[in-house]
Amino acid sequence: MSVYKAILKSLKACTITIIVYFTVFAIFGNLSARATTSSRDKMFKDSKVTVAITDHDKSTLSQGLVKYLKDTQKVVSPKTKSIKEMNDNVRFLIYDYALIIPDDFSEKALSGKTENLLEYVAPGQTAPQFLLSEKINTYIQNVMVYLKSGYSENEAIELANKNMTKLSKTTATVIDNADKNHRSYYTGMFTFNGYTLLMMICISVCGVLSYTKEEDVRNRINVSGMPFKTRNTASILAVITIGFIITTAVNIAVAITGASDYNDKLLFYCLNSYVLMLVGLGLAFLISTITTNTNIVSMITNMLVLSMSFFCGVFIDLAFLSKNIVKAAHFMPLYWYTAAVRYINDTAIKEIFSTTFFEYLLLQLLFATIFFGAGLVISKKKEQYAI
Repeated sequence: MSVYKAILKSLKACTITIIVYFTVFAIFGNLSARATTSSRDKMFKDSKVTVAITDHDKSTLSQGLVKYLKDTQKVVSPKTKSIKEMNDNVRFLIYDYALIIPDDFSEKALSGKTENLLEYVAPGQTAPQFLLSEKINTYIQNVMVYLKSGYSENEAIELANKNMTKLSKTTATVIDNADKNHRSYYTGMFTFNGYTLLMMICISVCGVLSYTKEEDVRNRINVSGMPFKTRNTASILAVITIGFIITTAVNIAVAITGASDYNDKLLFYCLNSYVLMLVGLGLAFLISTITTNTNIVSMITNMLVLSMSFFCGVFIDLAFLSKNIVKAAHFMPLYWYTAAVRYINDTAIKEIFSTTFFEYLLLQLLFATIFFGAGLVISKKKEQYAI
């Protein structure tokens, strides 16, 4: 147990490094997750458009139209009579829409000519502008229907105004319950976690294991008479403890920051992260048997983890990568971690425990076993040949 305790105590030297990467995860991971999170409930609300109206007709019908727009939109003065200036004002967003009611508007409308009654400046440029044009046309058509039904002009205008105003207050909620159509906050955080967790574990574990490779410490261990198997078992248990502490801290941080977005899949994401922890520990153990130089360790770790993060869907969605890169990513453990994250996100909670999910976890464990095995072989050969 002396080797186990010594490794845990040496973790203090890596405290700053762990804090730095943890801060990166907490800040940038959270920003990335919030930016890519999609909600299940989408409320559609009609937006108000700023309308500049020029009424040359001044008739009962035109004034009814102006009143309808004042009740449903934001009406402002055009501040000019020039069409060119109105067009510039729309382009520079001084107002969104310019409407000109010609002096023969009511005459044409009452005679049954409902086409080209109004002049618009920059209509249809955006969805709200296009919808407003449709609303104005619908309003005029409603007035005409009421007039043909025997209502007086004032009654027709009042009824059309009332009905159209009531309609503008309608909202619609679109509910999509398909998991695969939504990206949860946890998915964003645990995807980014693929980079930060591997970096924290590799840097910290390599740092503490390098302590055992120091000449003075190594000589003390060698003369202690402790068998090779016992020493390495203690080392593995120590790094597993370190990895468990780091991973648990990360999972707790995700649970706290995502409290408002909680869903029952959090436990599955955590399980996947603990499996990735074993991959990180195996990779760190392998790197530590190759070199104890902190600069080289940092270089190798960044090269491996950053490359995997770009190729395996952590930083760049796989949809934007070429097929050849995605095929190559299948030979990297981080690919199967992100595949499991996506699977958890896209699958109903009752169906997550499946053959596919366990395949993703087993493939990660396979990489972890390979890394640990390679590290043990290299460590044994170095000791055997006194390298």
